[in-house]
Amino acid sequence: MNKRIGLLSACLFAALTAVSGFAQVPAAPVAQPAGSTKVTFWFGLTGYNGEIVQQVVNKYNASQSKYWVEAVSQPDYDATINKLNTSLAGGELPNVVQIYDIGTQRMIDTKKIVPVQTLIDREKLTIKKDLEPAVASYYTIAGTLYSMPFNSSAPVMFFDKTALREVGLDTYKRVWSYDEVFAAAKRLTKKDASGKVTRYGLGFTLYSWILEEELATQGTLFADPNNGREKRAQKLVFNSAEGAKWLDFLKKCVDEGVGICYGIDGGANSAARDSGFVTGNAAMTLNSIAGLRGYISNAAQAGKGVDVGVAYIPRPAGAKGGVIIGGASLWITNTGSAEEQAGSWDFVKFASSPDIQAFFSSNTGYYPPNTAAYNVQLMKDALVKFPQFQIAIDQLHQTPAGYPSQGAVFGTFVKARSNIQSAMEQFITGKVPTAKAALDGAAKQSSSELEEYNATVQ
Repeated sequence: MNKRIGLLSACLFAALTAVSGFAQVPAAPVAQPAGSTKVTFWFGLTGYNGEIVQQVVNKYNASQSKYWVEAVSQPDYDATINKLNTSLAGGELPNVVQIYDIGTQRMIDTKKIVPVQTLIDREKLTIKKDLEPAVASYYTIAGTLYSMPFNSSAPVMFFDKTALREVGLDTYKRVWSYDEVFAAAKRLTKKDASGKVTRYGLGFTLYSWILEEELATQGTLFADPNNGREKRAQKLVFNSAEGAKWLDFLKKCVDEGVGICYGIDGGANSAARDSGFVTGNAAMTLNSIAGLRGYISNAAQAGKGVDVGVAYIPRPAGAKGGVIIGGASLWITNTGSAEEQAGSWDFVKFASSPDIQAFFSSNTGYYPPNTAAYNVQLMKDALVKFPQFQIAIDQLHQTPAGYPSQGAVFGTFVKARSNIQSAMEQFITGKVPTAKAALDGAAKQSSSELEEYNATVQ
């Protein structure tokens, strides 16, 4: 998830510390008390958000002296799960690890984790009743909650309210169809006297995550059978007419000169997209709601008058689906002593409590998986300060339950995303004639890779 917000996290501090009670960063780790049991925790958030994770750990370590959590930052989510997989061959595993949403099946397949459902049932806890249903559903496979949701997000369409007002568009509109976004992009695009575009209507990167979300808005599966929710996924089916609609929409924006494509998502391309939006060079963009605070802060620093607004992600007219959650969860490995296992669960319970969830969410932009966090004053203050955040929450709450919005789980998700993004680039640049043909190729390759993977774990 941290890749979704690019360079924004480095600028969150100025925006967040303006609200009383928000965290001050950085913070040094709390020293380990003598005689305490050490619990090792790997996490994949970096920059400002990584500092907030460290503060959560500090709060836990300061709250008691029986256990001490050592937080070990990894370069990103991909690096975290890759390091864990490498360690399976003989390296030392962490006691607790933060893994992104699409790593769910891979984690289950390691056979090195303790499902949190087992621990919840053992203590007859009621934690699950406070979890956002969509979030709990994502991490629940065949009736078992495998990991504890920690930081959750959803995609939104960001727009510059100043630009929309300038051309007479509604800044309160929440649901936009593809046709409505295209029409708005035409009105928002500006050129100088020489004909050079000085502001595009829409700026975007080629991101599989958004394609996955667009399928969900149309009630369409990403994998068969049933997104891998009842039994192991066997085939990737994102090469549907619904998937092609999204690619066709993006290409139309580029071909008509009202949209700018910054390339495959990640690194410099994502940074260019973010910069383009906050400096007023693109009036609309697509990203995680976790980028909201950074966009607001960076727009203020850029001084171009960009006033950040939020709407639901676009969808075809009449689409009745919703969005899939993003973000990450906490997994407990089955390694270590009984004391380390107990400390791992104690920390995970602490991290998922309403007060800590309110602290983390109000300081980052992820929404709290624990709904009781909304009753905490710090979270109430954040929603007053940043009302745009409520739109993402409402979008989530209005998402109908079902396999499409529950999201897909399978062991080769990372490879599939790479295949999809390469296919998108081939289509947008005209190297493949149709969106369907591009997606067909990616689906064939991805299904083959999934078949090979399944053969190794079944």
